[in-house]
Amino acid sequence: MKLGEFQRAIEEWIPPATAWKGDNTGIQIGRTDATVTNILLALDVTLEAAKEAVERRANLIVTHHPLLFHPLRSLTQKSRAGEIALYLAERKINLYAAHTNLDHVQGGVSFAMASILGLKNVRMLTHLKASILKVVVFVPEKYVEKVAGAMHRAGGGTFTKYEECSFRSEGIGTFKGTRGSHPFVGSAGVLEKTRETKLEMIVEVGNMREVVPAMIKAHPYEEVAYDLIPLHNDDQEHGLGAIGEFPETLSQGKFLSRTKRTLGVPLLRYTGKAARGIRRVAVCGGAGIEAMEEAVRQQADAFITADVKYHSFQDAERDIVLVDAGHYETERHVLPTLAARIKSIVRAHHASSKVLITRKNTNPVSYI
Repeated sequence: MKLGEFQRAIEEWIPPATAWKGDNTGIQIGRTDATVTNILLALDVTLEAAKEAVERRANLIVTHHPLLFHPLRSLTQKSRAGEIALYLAERKINLYAAHTNLDHVQGGVSFAMASILGLKNVRMLTHLKASILKVVVFVPEKYVEKVAGAMHRAGGGTFTKYEECSFRSEGIGTFKGTRGSHPFVGSAGVLEKTRETKLEMIVEVGNMREVVPAMIKAHPYEEVAYDLIPLHNDDQEHGLGAIGEFPETLSQGKFLSRTKRTLGVPLLRYTGKAARGIRRVAVCGGAGIEAMEEAVRQQADAFITADVKYHSFQDAERDIVLVDAGHYETERHVLPTLAARIKSIVRAHHASSKVLITRKNTNPVSYI
């Protein structure tokens, strides 16, 4: 399996277009034509994790947090990122980052966290918006199935539980070819009227680079008339955070003890009191305080996230039990889920790569 093939396969699950604007996801170091041997997974790439990759004969490291996030002015050993990047490049070890696109997917960071806590009926807490477009194209009647089929095969017209979805309406298209044109119907310089079908379908932003070229290639016209219309519909496949329920109501004390034990947290910071106990819980791995308002709106008894500021605790104390369980501690549980997904990719490509989870603790935070 080549690195480029790995990238295309994993990004069918975690499209880069669902990442936050300005995020740095995907291949950070490496050549797309490099053959992947073993694959090492870690939340962060550290020098120790890079050395572990050498020891375990892995030439691809997949992390959640990007090593290269801010632009580097130089690539030397004087900076942490520079030293690690040089170490990897010199040993031909590739690096791939699955960051906020892994946060925003079903089964991603927050879903792994909800699972280990024992929550049931888990669903998205919030949904992404502006990640879907409507594509409208005008096609001669005899070519509708050919164009629609090409668009569907490229990922167009796919919903959560349905695929090959489209809407079609009939009408008359007019055009006049100018000098040098070669019209599919009629002659240059003559106003033509022909029956056309208006073909519409929903496309995720991340699939546009495949759908539009496929549409144009299948279309018989010399110049294709089409519209790309941004939508603000909720994206049912992608969002931030997760929410679910315990099978039974827990006292606040038992809830906090369970959270500390299952997430492997040395200590918790929290605020608020749940007089009736805790059953519905919202979670957001990493720094997810912006999702708290939605957790309150959906009547969650508690919200677990990380990197909570002092004044956010003040804002929450009357509305919800807000728990800061640590950035590393709320995200590291996604590694087994990620490993399972990558193993399926390896099998699909009939490769023999081993998928390994780091034995190193890459958390930069220590507790006393």
